[in-house]
Amino acid sequence: MSRFPFRIIGSSALGTALLALALPAASASTGPAQRIAPSATAAATGVDDNFNANSCVGSTFCMALGNYTVSGHTIGLAEKLSGGSWVTETAPSPAHGWNVYVNEVDCASSSSCLFVGQHWAGKTGPSGNLAEYWNGSSWRIVTAPAPTSSAASGLGDVACPSTRFCLAVGEAGARNRYQAAAYTLKNGTAWRRIALLRPRGARNSELGGLACSSTSNCMAVGNYHNKAGRYLPFAERWRSGRWQLLTTPALAGQYFTQFQGISCPTTTLCLAVGNTEDNTNDGNYHAFAEVWSGGKWRVSTLRHQASAFLGVSCPARNRCFAAGYTFPGDTAHSLIEMWNGRSWTTQRTLQTAPRIPPATSCTCHVPAGRTARRLASGSIRRRMPSGRWPRSGTASAGRCRPRSTRSPPSSAR
Repeated sequence: MSRFPFRIIGSSALGTALLALALPAASASTGPAQRIAPSATAAATGVDDNFNANSCVGSTFCMALGNYTVSGHTIGLAEKLSGGSWVTETAPSPAHGWNVYVNEVDCASSSSCLFVGQHWAGKTGPSGNLAEYWNGSSWRIVTAPAPTSSAASGLGDVACPSTRFCLAVGEAGARNRYQAAAYTLKNGTAWRRIALLRPRGARNSELGGLACSSTSNCMAVGNYHNKAGRYLPFAERWRSGRWQLLTTPALAGQYFTQFQGISCPTTTLCLAVGNTEDNTNDGNYHAFAEVWSGGKWRVSTLRHQASAFLGVSCPARNRCFAAGYTFPGDTAHSLIEMWNGRSWTTQRTLQTAPRIPPATSCTCHVPAGRTARRLASGSIRRRMPSGRWPRSGTASAGRCRPRSTRSPPSSAR
């Protein structure tokens, strides 16, 4: 499903780090240290708690969403920052949802948030759309209905430019035939599926990144699989209630190109980031970025070193930060690069002490079927189009990860 990118999630240590990053900047330099509330529900009854998404409104309110596991079930996890403290909020599961995965959340105000993802009906059932709305006091399920002909569906990203309007994107279809899908939610209750334009020759497609500068101006990015077997990027612009298909450059020498995130600081400028897989035998990943300006997309950067960008944020049109990871050797290092509107510079980041064996001692899984998600090394959730996973036993940099401890049912891949 969409938004199954290389997701930075976490064990309790990484989850705490993500929460710390979301605290107001002022608290880092003034006043007493802020207390980070533990995930009370998950800590008391579950394991493997992690955060997948967060959204903040101003400097005093944030919502962090993720998952934890109880008795083999994966359940939604929500925590709210209010008054300088984190408190756990209940995220209900569908009555027939065996496993729940949260992919993204967006808050228009402290009393209006929407998270999206997908759930599985049983251990081996097909995936279905999942969305929940925060009204200021509780989460409630407002799942968008998938097309009646779809065997499986999921929501990958969401943007809520106002309290009365949200746009969500993902995919829907059968196991080996799926297409990008989009929905609008008005006033927190009324869902409407809206038609998308399909890239020419697309066998499969999905949208995994979305940004809105207003209710009438949004940009979505994703990838599609063409008849020649290549995975190519594409973008669609939502303008005044209609979608416009945009051409995005493919990168030479790359087997597939996929967007992982997008940020639009103005109505005329967007920056989208992601990763490629090259045509070499090792099939290394390479972080890349494309800029939309002047009504056209162009390639901004392609890193030579094995790497991937997972997300991007642009607080101003000439100040963007892309984050992900890189492989200078056998282990992953955090990666942050800044774009000043013209060029990219690598930022210095803090590296944690190694907590997992080196990549040379790992075993990689090769699930069959299409888009798959899994947890690898307890800290990275990965998305690979149409079963393009590393070959089992491959230990080249940027390819292999320690064995996954759990994964979604095969029917959802």
